[in-house]
Amino acid sequence: MTKILLINPPSELKNPVLPLGLASIAAYLQEKQVDVSVIDAWAEKLSFNKLSQQVTQNQADIIGIYMLSPRYDQAKKTIEVCRQSLPNSIIVAGGPHTSAMPIETLNEIPELDVCVIGEGEKTMYELTTKKLSEVNGIAYRNKNGKLVLTQLREYIKDLDNLPFPSRDLFPLEKYKPAPPMARKESCYTMITSRGCPYQCTYCSKDVFKDVYRTLSPKRVCDEIEELITKYKAEEIPFLDDDFSMNIKRAETICDEIIKRKLKFRWSCSTRVDQVNEQLLKKMKQAGCWLICYGVESGNQKILNSINKGFTIDQVISSFEMTRKIGILTLSSFMVGLPNETKETIQETFNLVKKIKPNFISCSMLMVFPGSRLFKLIKSGKYQGKLKVLKKEERIPGVFLKGNYIAFENNLTFEELKKIIQKITRDFYLRPQYIIQFIKTIKSFSDFKYYLKGALKVLKSVI
Repeated sequence: MTKILLINPPSELKNPVLPLGLASIAAYLQEKQVDVSVIDAWAEKLSFNKLSQQVTQNQADIIGIYMLSPRYDQAKKTIEVCRQSLPNSIIVAGGPHTSAMPIETLNEIPELDVCVIGEGEKTMYELTTKKLSEVNGIAYRNKNGKLVLTQLREYIKDLDNLPFPSRDLFPLEKYKPAPPMARKESCYTMITSRGCPYQCTYCSKDVFKDVYRTLSPKRVCDEIEELITKYKAEEIPFLDDDFSMNIKRAETICDEIIKRKLKFRWSCSTRVDQVNEQLLKKMKQAGCWLICYGVESGNQKILNSINKGFTIDQVISSFEMTRKIGILTLSSFMVGLPNETKETIQETFNLVKKIKPNFISCSMLMVFPGSRLFKLIKSGKYQGKLKVLKKEERIPGVFLKGNYIAFENNLTFEELKKIIQKITRDFYLRPQYIIQFIKTIKSFSDFKYYLKGALKVLKSVI
């Protein structure tokens, strides 16, 4: 029987997140009676030497490695370690980076045999049953060293047919929630949909593309029920790009949660133009305590230029509604978008103060390979230059070391770093915010949660 090993590469970032993509692939393989095991080197804090020892002991025939562009170096080193440890194994990489740049990745990493393009469940299984030339959705290196791109794979039409992710294969005790998206220690993440039809230029959608597919409300609640009964989950952050993309479906999920009397807290992310008062009331009743809205900018021209598809008035309205219903809010926004200036950033901060979110996430625009913005900048659409960050460069409060590409347009990388620090500090250390902060503390559990978050923020801006 073919033996498969799935690896989440090491990372210097704290608060590892269970890789649900790998967990879904593992579950699909198990359902097909494939011998599959997992190493989460990030969660286990494995050195490459320790990783090498575990890979050698595993003796897998096929090794699948998750590859994100920001963690490219760690994934590349993981591939090299796997080749040294098991010279005869087939080494496969999948994820957003390989989906965006399959041929480039194979050229850059001679130890790599196959890149998966798009969803991985069926592709990984077919690698155990077919010749490489017969497997759709891959790029591979043939025996002559030539790089071959096969036909793209069709997306899974009915996600309900997929089994629950195989969380049991992962070191569950290692995944601790990070504020502000989670508060309870017994916390398990879920994804209920794939793909996004919106055309935000900065977004990389190379795995799931524009095709929006969902789990049915019943299937969503079946998985919630398993997390509560089997894993004793007290909280579930939903990691969908836009949880309420289909408002009617989101309402039905809430109705089903209420009907089944499922008791847990949850948070989600969505768009400001994908909520209404009726939905928010149902979300609150069903246990939602926090919504992250991607605001991105307080300047309408910039929002239009990145194809956000909503207005400043909609931002203001949605935050007012959410606050009225009693759900906390996290406002995420970026600085360094094309045509950004100090004046447009001030407009963004003015908007943030007006909408009064409970938390903010201020980040610098990172240009991902495969995104429309990456291609537009490369084509000369915008003046400025792409800056590949050095390993020692750090963006306070957002990213540690990693492979990131910033865009220097009207403002330099160093200027943008200082702006992020200042905005974060000015927001959280305002007297009005501190008073608002104190009023939300209703228990010792709340106090511990907010203290943890406050220390994290202060560390990032000092």
